[in-house]
Amino acid sequence: MTKSEAHSSPRRHRGAMLLGTLGLLATGLLSATDSRGLGWWTPGQAGAAAHVAPLMRLADDGPAAASPALAAAAAHGGAEARLIAIYRLVGEQRLDEALAAASALVQQHPTFRLAQLLQADLLAAHARPLSTWGGSAPAGGGLAGLREEALQRLAALRARPPAGAVPAEFVQLPPSVPYAIAVDASRSRLYLFENGAGGPKLVEDFYVSIGKQGVDKLSEGDQKTPLGIYFTTTRPDPHAPQDKRLGAGALPINYPNAYDRTRGRTGRAILLHGVPSGNYSRPPQDSDGCVVLANDDLLGLASRLPERDTPVLISRHIDWRSPEAAKASVEPEFRRAFERWSQARLAAPQAPAAITDTSIVSWKDDRDLMVVTFREQAGPGQRDDHVMRQYWGREGTDWRIVAEGQVH
Repeated sequence: MTKSEAHSSPRRHRGAMLLGTLGLLATGLLSATDSRGLGWWTPGQAGAAAHVAPLMRLADDGPAAASPALAAAAAHGGAEARLIAIYRLVGEQRLDEALAAASALVQQHPTFRLAQLLQADLLAAHARPLSTWGGSAPAGGGLAGLREEALQRLAALRARPPAGAVPAEFVQLPPSVPYAIAVDASRSRLYLFENGAGGPKLVEDFYVSIGKQGVDKLSEGDQKTPLGIYFTTTRPDPHAPQDKRLGAGALPINYPNAYDRTRGRTGRAILLHGVPSGNYSRPPQDSDGCVVLANDDLLGLASRLPERDTPVLISRHIDWRSPEAAKASVEPEFRRAFERWSQARLAAPQAPAAITDTSIVSWKDDRDLMVVTFREQAGPGQRDDHVMRQYWGREGTDWRIVAEGQVH
């Protein structure tokens, strides 16, 4: 054995130990059909390093991440991007760099428990093999929740939406709607779209937590996150005393909406909000029904959005389609029905001068729905414009208004 081989052997051994534990975060996502079914490697298993490194690469990487670029990613940028870069450093057996980057991440975000656990595992693996992921942590202590959080973050970042795709529900967004949000409950992910001349484009996405009991909220206190099409409403007064449980702030949505009320759904105060100061993030299912983001992410999101009326889709799984396919998915019968209604409205007494800024978002509930929001411009004898919202439901081959109301 040469001197260089002798020097590198402990590091290779240490890398194999870590790859047998931290490496599962990548390999388990691909070796199982469900993110909860993990493909574990035991410490020192032959071939681990050869398999983990390419799996650590995300969908938008080239054949291999450039070493300087990967090190820079682990040291700069958002906390989640740095965390993922550290996992990839582990996959490349660059363990000293991974530990340094993890320590820096914890120093900057001292309440980021997932980063703390990664740092602890890296430190512990210097002294002894780890038989399980998170083996440096005592039993209990929320380890299962941290494990789920890591898996959700990695899964969502590896399975990126198709380039240029939008949720199938985003049928028509006018220029007056600058942003739209989609929450994929299965991915613990919130996607932010900016709506421009070419239609909505994905510009950023964030890890989120949802209700302790999952989704499909029906009643007050069921600890579920609602499913459907919602819109942001007026924000809390920033000068009023704030609920510390909401962290850096809150963006309320209009649950229960007009259609929810026709179905007997109850509950209140469903928000997009931050986390208390003692936390950086929460496990994937840990709220009483709200959608919860890290405080930095919540503030960044709030800074972009208008005061109210941003569409918020909350879905079990997002059906990604091209913008053209989403627009074409609307049945001609619905468009004809809405056109007939519009013509009748404009011909009625006290009619508005025009109907403009029409947005159409689809949803599948106990029936096919179209959520239509539009502006009625003030006509003769009227002082103000009104923003209206209608919920159209399909009954057989016909479309009818099943709920409606003035927004503001």
